[in-house]
Amino acid sequence: MNVIHVPPAPGTRTSAPRLALGPLGITVRVVVAIGILIIANLVPALATGLLVLVPGASEIFGGSSPWGFGLAVVLQSLVLGTVVLGVWGWMNGVERAPLRATGWSANRLSAVWLLLGIALSAGTVVVVTALIPADDPVRSDSTFFHEQTDPVMICLLIAYALGLAFLQQGIPEELLFRGMLLWRLRGRPVLAVAVTTLAFTLIHLVSNGGQQSPWEHVLYLALPFGFALLAVGLLLWTGSLWAAVGVHGGFHVGTVIAGTLLPPVTPATSWLAIGSVQSVIGITLIVTALRKGRRIPDGTTARP
Repeated sequence: MNVIHVPPAPGTRTSAPRLALGPLGITVRVVVAIGILIIANLVPALATGLLVLVPGASEIFGGSSPWGFGLAVVLQSLVLGTVVLGVWGWMNGVERAPLRATGWSANRLSAVWLLLGIALSAGTVVVVTALIPADDPVRSDSTFFHEQTDPVMICLLIAYALGLAFLQQGIPEELLFRGMLLWRLRGRPVLAVAVTTLAFTLIHLVSNGGQQSPWEHVLYLALPFGFALLAVGLLLWTGSLWAAVGVHGGFHVGTVIAGTLLPPVTPATSWLAIGSVQSVIGITLIVTALRKGRRIPDGTTARP
């Protein structure tokens, strides 16, 4: 079996991983990342199943109870915690590197890059959706906020939406794909971008985003493909995993904003349009960053 030798980036301190970086090693890493994500998303379901066995729990946490929203945030945090624990175990046990190598750390600019990613991703979702011809002049279906007038309930819904966008999806998925996987392949940036983007995109074949047919499940992949490239591009320019987290979470934030404030559009059209725009921006950022000498960062070393 041929082994792909991935040289360390300049100034990077590394230890040899226990698993080589040949085709088998890369495949195993992708499978492990997907496995960690699946397990993490099963934890809330298991916790909920155990909770309903408690007498009176359904009445306390059911419906639109504030306790129910609080429980939802706890369950969303369990997803993140499980992923962090899984990545920590893999990094220490197999990669022989600390968790922070993946970018799991923060500095004074992390919040700036996070907000930049949110603004760029959410902004493109809203602007592109606004430019697509509407199916109806007004939205008549029941969406996230439309039937809510209670300020407390609106705040709870916003907290739930942000938890879903970041705690359950944006942070854990970026830590796995633009963190753990991208970092290990950083010596070959093009390979790293290709592997992580394709793996991340293909797992969304089983996602539920309103698809009505097998063909729509394929068309839907334009969305994760687009914001995956955008996330990598912004990560390369900022050197921060939090920029990628912002792009991922910002996509979901933008989707909620567009679905709440804008007239309805044909789903497949929006998937292709948003995915295409974010792909173009992402590829432009990636190509220009690599030509400028930007490299996938190693969280154990300071960026030059």
